[in-house]
Amino acid sequence: MTSPEGPELERVRNWSAGLGAALGTVAGEVGDLGRRIAAGWPDHHGREWSERLLTLRTGLERAGDAAARLAQAADRGVDGPVGPATGPRLGGTAARRAADERGVRIPRLDDPEDG
Repeated sequence: MTSPEGPELERVRNWSAGLGAALGTVAGEVGDLGRRIAAGWPDHHGREWSERLLTLRTGLERAGDAAARLAQAADRGVDGPVGPATGPRLGGTAARRAADERGVRIPRLDDPEDG
């Protein structure tokens, strides 16, 4: 992926947008099914299946949102990770330091870097 206008990014954008739309549609159908099961099966088994379908719907909505974020990132031409970075920052193969600080840093009450 060399340029934001390249065919690779266009395919990623189209695929991600289509996937997000499809997952949103399926999530809506699963939610409808859960409501129909809860209405037609009003005992504890119906509630259990309705809760399972609600969990599935929530997962599908999250996956659809992630696909939409990927499509937006492809629109911006982002080559890095999508979303907030988590975890430690590791060095790469270029033999550059990930951070200038060395060793363990113990916080102090009078730490001048805290401002």
